Amino acid sequence: MGGPLLWPRDEQWPRCTQFDQHGSYSDIDLPTDPLPLVPVLQIFARDVPELPFPQDTDLCQVLWCPLDHDYVGAAPAVTVLWRDSSSITDPLLEHPPADPPHSEDEYIPHPCVLSPERVAEFPDPRDLPWDLQQRIQQWENEARHDWSYFYHLSAAPGTKVGGWVSWIQDPIWLTCEAGHELEHMLTIASWESDGQSWKTWTPVEDRGRIGWHPGNVNGHSVQIPLVPDQRPADIMIGDAGSMYVFTCTRCDHRPTLTLMQCS
Repeated sequence: MGGPLLWPRDEQWPRCTQFDQHGSYSDIDLPTDPLPLVPVLQIFARDVPELPFPQDTDLCQVLWCPLDHDYVGAAPAVTVLWRDSSSITDPLLEHPPADPPHSEDEYIPHPCVLSPERVAEFPDPRDLPWDLQQRIQQWENEARHDWSYFYHLSAAPGTKVGGWVSWIQDPIWLTCEAGHELEHMLTIASWESDGQSWKTWTPVEDRGRIGWHPGNVNGHSVQIPLVPDQRPADIMIGDAGSMYVFTCTRCDHRPTLTLMQCS
């Protein structure tokens, strides 16, 4: 995540094509020329074969323009590229600056090495039939514990490939130009978990690093967890939001659309 990409030396580095859509909620000066895109994710099929790679490709690269764009809800504009890594015999060695001038600092991912982990999850409650939602609510009301279907069993939070969408607002399933319902391809998240979901989704190797500090909730003294590496890439999309990337596996050219949701 972040960092350099496997890029052909003879291929021009992409720049933002939605130049007229640039905006900013901070006080930065907007650029007068199209910004170079910033690397966000690079995923090889050997590491994540579940990603819907088009035929004859084994490398997925995700980049975005590090400015707000009106048409995606004041968020970065995402570009997805599919490649055959074996065809890149002369790779680019000197990449453009990872933090181009006039960019939003919170849209510049801190380079991280990915360690893919497969997890079992269930649909977000809002993606379930109404009667099943009611049954889950009844189960939680009758339970004598503080575990929750929404936080601890349903869609995993954080940056991930595939699986169920961990919606922040109501579900919005997109369709491609051919009318096909798109599939959730990946989520790029501001946070890996929150004040409740960390109980389930904190990696085992990080649990020994969880600290605690005193706090107050509704007049009661409580111990609040200090979960490590909640923002390993150091990005913030809107108000602790997520960028959902959808794709159509029925269309040969594998179109993608994005949707941003935040608090």
